[in-house]
Amino acid sequence: MISIALAVLMGVLNANAADFEFGAGFDISTDLPDRGLDQGEARMGTGVTLRAPIRWTPHPAVAVRAEPFAGVHGGQDRVEWSQYGGSVSFASEDHWTLLSQLGFRVGPEFSPFSGMLFQPYIGSSLGLSWARHWHSFQGASAVLLDPDTNDVNSGGNIDPYSDQVAPSVGAHVGVRFQELLPFAIEAELGYNVAFMSEASLSGARPALNAVRTAYGFNPVRIGVNAVFIR
Repeated sequence: MISIALAVLMGVLNANAADFEFGAGFDISTDLPDRGLDQGEARMGTGVTLRAPIRWTPHPAVAVRAEPFAGVHGGQDRVEWSQYGGSVSFASEDHWTLLSQLGFRVGPEFSPFSGMLFQPYIGSSLGLSWARHWHSFQGASAVLLDPDTNDVNSGGNIDPYSDQVAPSVGAHVGVRFQELLPFAIEAELGYNVAFMSEASLSGARPALNAVRTAYGFNPVRIGVNAVFIR
């Protein structure tokens, strides 16, 4: 059975010369509310993402798409800490937060009507990213600033932040326009889900045991791709 499947696959690959495509993409996205998680006012807002999609197309209707990406989103997360020897708990949800991500996604893509002038397609992906949450603490949350690592009188001071590796899953649909320009243009709608687990804050007062609480980052995105065919 395996040998038959391999023979069929090799026949498809031999009958249709595999092509590689390279492109550049830009998204505007917004984080949707987390269902089932009580995060108060904490929520990432609107952001932008730059992508570099690469496709390997062994068959006109089937492709494998991989893309490195980098993005930023502004909003608020929830930070918790304790004072007075851990006897009193505090939380902040009104500070400013910037989420930056650098990652990579890969997955299958299907275009059953590849011979058309306007070619619809659908795909899914698995991804992995390095995510950093940058914070700006003021007022009551300024107690988190460690004077040994933070210069609170400096405008260039970096407040406590968190780092983590975040897996994600996603899906997208789009339409490719082939003949409008010397290169192909794609309009795309997508949705991604990543679980940001609880992470400790670097640069905060060690005695406060400050953490950024877990939340679901699930942005819906709309974007365009310029695709250059080799």
